[in-house]
Amino acid sequence: LLLTEGDSALSMAISGLSVVGREYYGAFPLKGKLLNVRDASNKVILQNKEINSILRILGLQIGSKDYSKMRYGSVMAMTDQDTDGSHIKGLLLNVFDVFFPELLQQNDFFCVFQTPIIRAMKGNKKRYFYSLPEYESCDTVKGWSIKYYKGLGTSTAAEAREYFKNLKVLNYINK
Repeated sequence: LLLTEGDSALSMAISGLSVVGREYYGAFPLKGKLLNVRDASNKVILQNKEINSILRILGLQIGSKDYSKMRYGSVMAMTDQDTDGSHIKGLLLNVFDVFFPELLQQNDFFCVFQTPIIRAMKGNKKRYFYSLPEYESCDTVKGWSIKYYKGLGTSTAAEAREYFKNLKVLNYINK
């Protein structure tokens, strides 16, 4: 299940899914930042629409360790490469760490779809950077055409297909 940061990221994900197919992938847009479940009461958590939607889509129930009815074998966070995106990934991890820590012990249950924050081009050459420090430390792209991706919604459909074709994923493991 791809959990995207909003509707524009969902559109990008759907464009990219044309490369890998929809048979094994689903996508759901997150609306803003998730509730921090570590600081919330059970009542607030159980009334949170966003968390309930995610769990319902996955086939999970808080308090149950029966994973036999899960609809997806893993969760992939697809957020912007900025601070808000990192915060959203952390809040998602919180949900699984608090309620379903056994799932995080699997090497491939929770992962992050990494997208570039900067693309440098010169002629037919392309170079992608996945963090600002990575870009700032590179002096080989001086004089190249630079595109800064403010968010996932600034990627074109063609770029989305390229991301999925050359999937770059970071897996999280809770040990």
